Amino acid sequence: MGRPMSQLEFFSHVHKKNHELGDFVDKKSKRVYDTYKASIESKYGTIRDYQPEFDPNSWMDAVNGPSKGRIYGIGPREPASHILGTPTSPRHSILAHDEEVNNLKLELASAQNTIEENNERIDDLTLRLERVERNHRVEMQETVRSMLRELNIPNFQFPSSSGSRNDDV
Repeated sequence: MGRPMSQLEFFSHVHKKNHELGDFVDKKSKRVYDTYKASIESKYGTIRDYQPEFDPNSWMDAVNGPSKGRIYGIGPREPASHILGTPTSPRHSILAHDEEVNNLKLELASAQNTIEENNERIDDLTLRLERVERNHRVEMQETVRSMLRELNIPNFQFPSSSGSRNDDV
């Protein structure tokens, strides 16, 4: 062969009558072989050189996960954790997933709080800016009125706030 045997090749060799020449020894072996092969080919293509020797995630999908801490097709003495380097308990995986989901929820809540705080700050700054603009407009009008009075120019554009026309001259 000139290269290491892939998991699929090894599994086929061990689980077929007459070592790859005959049929599979049982239906489960055939199903696992076909499922794993289809998964590998869909991920990496049909050319053997581009496929990994072993894809733990595809294998776990093909065998429907570990059973009693063991993985079908790997060998009777190898615990799942030695092969995969992952938790052997589906419950452990679910808890890890739940913890990740909860962490993401907390992160999202924190981001939402930050957004709300920033929106409140924007609203406050907007009100302050409107107040400053209003005060500036009043000051400018008063300055223009004062200048027009000093120059004895009739003020038709900026009447006084009292409404009296006597102040406009």
